[in-house]
Amino acid sequence: MVIFLASSGTGPTRPTALQELYAKFGELQAQTDGPYYLNECDGRQNWPDRGIYLFFTHDSDLENDPPSEWTVTRIGTVGVSKGSSNTLWQRLRQHRGNLRGKYSGGGNSRGSIFRLHVGAAMIERESLHDDYPLWGEKHSDWPDDVDTTDVREQEHPLELRVSEYISSLPFLVLNVPGDPGPRSDRASTEQRLISTFSYNHRIHDLGDDSWLGLESPKPEIYRSRLWNINHVEGFASPDVVYDVDEYIPQTEPVNPDSE
Repeated sequence: MVIFLASSGTGPTRPTALQELYAKFGELQAQTDGPYYLNECDGRQNWPDRGIYLFFTHDSDLENDPPSEWTVTRIGTVGVSKGSSNTLWQRLRQHRGNLRGKYSGGGNSRGSIFRLHVGAAMIERESLHDDYPLWGEKHSDWPDDVDTTDVREQEHPLELRVSEYISSLPFLVLNVPGDPGPRSDRASTEQRLISTFSYNHRIHDLGDDSWLGLESPKPEIYRSRLWNINHVEGFASPDVVYDVDEYIPQTEPVNPDSE
């Protein structure tokens, strides 16, 4: 395998491990005719059953800019618990939110940790704690006299904003098949991608100073420059680029008509 290094672009120079990964993400984008946006996606498309998704910042123009100018902001997967039946699209749909029904345009932050983190950062940035006092609180921790429907209606305006934010982020998917479980290649690749980006973001102070996640109440998020909590305290695994390279040829375009 030959890896072509991406230039560092503007700002601090990206270490070699990240340059190599962004170059591979560029190959993935070309292979799959990405990027995708959740407000344009549905379950009828050709999603891999199992895989890893990669969200980028709003200013990452995956169609026109070189990979050296992209910035990863969220890495996730599905099917890493033994016996899990969740598909990649089901997970993405949870992040997207609802298109129909009483809470159309919103979503459920208690069913999507990505949504929860984005909303919490908005609350911190705008001092909205009094407006959304139960955001992020488990149902079992609510006061006894609190009604679920009342909370859903109270939080719906923020859920709408979270949907708008996440749906406008470009993303790619990498097909990583295999049985569900914590020892799967998918679980290992996700963990090492997160730790590699987080480690290098922390050590080299990479990222955009206007990124919403810097307002997060979670130090794991604002230090790692990722909308992730798990695996952000690990060390870099530069050889994860070989795993990404292995699965790129196995990843087909989500939109069959784009082939």
